[in-house]
Amino acid sequence: MKRFLTGALGAALLAACATGPVGQSVTASPTPAETAPQVNPLDLRRTTLIVRDMESSLALYRDALGMTVEYDQELTSPGLTGRHGADGKNRSRLVLLKANDSFIGMLGLWQFLDQTDKDLAEPDAADFTPGEIVLLFNSKTLDTTFPAAAAAPGVTVIGEPHERRYPSEAGDIVVNVSMLVDNDGHTVELNQLVSDPRQN
Repeated sequence: MKRFLTGALGAALLAACATGPVGQSVTASPTPAETAPQVNPLDLRRTTLIVRDMESSLALYRDALGMTVEYDQELTSPGLTGRHGADGKNRSRLVLLKANDSFIGMLGLWQFLDQTDKDLAEPDAADFTPGEIVLLFNSKTLDTTFPAAAAAPGVTVIGEPHERRYPSEAGDIVVNVSMLVDNDGHTVELNQLVSDPRQN
């Protein structure tokens, strides 16, 4: 009899744990995975720049900025028949560089080896109009990175490092900003974060 009562009491206790007052269901607490912020399933893996002279480009992005080469191969792209009216195999060299991650934030340098007159033309000056891009690199050593980048072949300095403030609800985000143009006309911003009140 005692064994039966114990079993009945146990069943009643289990039922009480599963239901609230007057038989209402009790909602289980969410797990950490359920309360974690949703992650966007899209990654921006790489930006690829079309360049005229691979070695000059590497002097800036690899040697001066310190990116590391992850891939360097010669390719053919016969499907690019509209590339300035080029025909044939469209031989090219593709170099992929990384900063601190080998999956996101990669930089591609792509040079077509069978160059046309348009490939060899001097690039337009940076004019910040639609169709142009600005590459932004954050450096923790801007005092040494900027002079090295400015000295790379064909690089033009637009602005020396200077303080810039970006407003936010928590207060101004303070950044040291410099601007360059590489030898192919791509605008490059090198900056260093000074303070960000959102991170306090």
